[in-house]
Amino acid sequence: MNPSDPYERVRFTVRRISGWQVALAVAAALAIGTALALVAASVFLVVFPVALLAGLAYKLFGPRRPVARTRADVTVIDAEYRELSPDEIAREGKADAYGVRPTGPGRFRATPFSQRP
Repeated sequence: MNPSDPYERVRFTVRRISGWQVALAVAAALAIGTALALVAASVFLVVFPVALLAGLAYKLFGPRRPVARTRADVTVIDAEYRELSPDEIAREGKADAYGVRPTGPGRFRATPFSQRP
């Protein structure tokens, strides 16, 4: 490597291409393009009828009525929530769903409710 020429590796040469080489490249490109077009057309000719028959079978033998959710199927829970302070809980004697009353902030104790044997 010559230190005085930093572009030594970047150099490229231009070659003259003859007419038969250009014709050969064009013929190869056309052959590859034609082959790809034939493969795409054959796949389309195979896949399209299968998809058409599947759609027709679904239309004829599919569900008889559209499956739609009615308003009776839908359960909507809408509520307003309020956080109770420990004083309010103690004053009102409220317990959670498991029958446990809080004894203080963050602490729970078992209630004197009847327990299963």
